[in-house]
Amino acid sequence: MPSTTTTKNDRQIRPEPGDLDIYHIMSLLPAMPYHEIADVYCGEGTLSVPLGKLVYRGKVTALDTVKKNLTVTRRQLRNIRLTNVKASHISDESVLPLKDESIDGAMASFFVQSSAKPDRTLEEILRSLKKGGWLALIEWHKNFEESGPPLSKRITPEKCRTMAEKSGFRFYMRHDLSDMAYMLLLRK
Repeated sequence: MPSTTTTKNDRQIRPEPGDLDIYHIMSLLPAMPYHEIADVYCGEGTLSVPLGKLVYRGKVTALDTVKKNLTVTRRQLRNIRLTNVKASHISDESVLPLKDESIDGAMASFFVQSSAKPDRTLEEILRSLKKGGWLALIEWHKNFEESGPPLSKRITPEKCRTMAEKSGFRFYMRHDLSDMAYMLLLRK
């Protein structure tokens, strides 16, 4: 989530370091130590690294369209010698580089602003999830004005839920992470 890159969207999309409690987010996930998880639009790996530690017997695939973000993620992984996280580039947003029904869970942080086709991204995540798999979506609150993308580019929790359900997900739970962001948990 936090990002020091100045790509077209990242400066406005990603919160500053410390704005969200990463450990609180990890505690809310239905992840098990052996799960295989995708971190879609991972940014600089702020969630990929804790996810890798959480699923110490599993694997994490950190995905992003911005190669510079993946370089930063790989550097972090090398520095802490975390070997169960692999950073991969999304070259075509309409097809995620994941096999059918290959992951137990997925994270997608601020994907509405990151993706040119958020509906297609959700369909691709659904395709990649095993039956009963989970998806955690983190998005900006529509009414938080102190930072973040323009209000017109944000999505309410209700609209985010509707978009996910139209893609085939079942709603499980909503958490307000702070005044700034919310998280939806969904199931395949």
